[in-house]
Amino acid sequence: SDGDKGPGGDGGGGGLGGGGGGAGGTVAVLDVGCGDGAALPYLCEAGADAARYAGLDLSSRMLRAARASHPGVRFEQGSFLTAAAAAPPAQYDAVLFNGALQFFGDQRAALRRAAALLGGRGRLVLAHANGAAFVRDEAARNPQTVLSTMPSLEEAEEIGSELGMRLLTPHQLGVPGAAPGGEADAAALDGFYLLALEKAGPE
Repeated sequence: SDGDKGPGGDGGGGGLGGGGGGAGGTVAVLDVGCGDGAALPYLCEAGADAARYAGLDLSSRMLRAARASHPGVRFEQGSFLTAAAAAPPAQYDAVLFNGALQFFGDQRAALRRAAALLGGRGRLVLAHANGAAFVRDEAARNPQTVLSTMPSLEEAEEIGSELGMRLLTPHQLGVPGAAPGGEADAAALDGFYLLALEKAGPE
């Protein structure tokens, strides 16, 4: 993944949902494109349970660093489209794409697969610490590697509708400086990207 901060940016948990932060978290998280596991401490602060966390990445070098930093935590090398951690019967409260979604040529297919892994009122959390504008520049400079840009608010809402999920905007997720309203939320995404799609279902 690109980011070296947690998906909350300031140390927050990036809208994991599922209950309080601090020690003893209970939220099961799949971290797609986990890199060296840098997001894990932030996720645990936000309520993630390290024993119910799975980090997934293509890079063996990054995963060696992740395992060294977080011994005993599950990290798996492989593609999100084929890895065991990202296939039923695996189930999570949140699937996180932190600095990773832009590497999928078909984001909707990836998000459909991710949504199928959610239980209860699970969430898909889409994040990029450097923002949507940064990803657009990356995609323009290196289109063979950066296959997509980050979904706009309208695109994310449309994807959520297709999946039967509701969109949670930067303002709703507590992003610093974000304000209610489409234009304000869209502007916030350019500088720091954080959206979530929440599944409708029992708690």
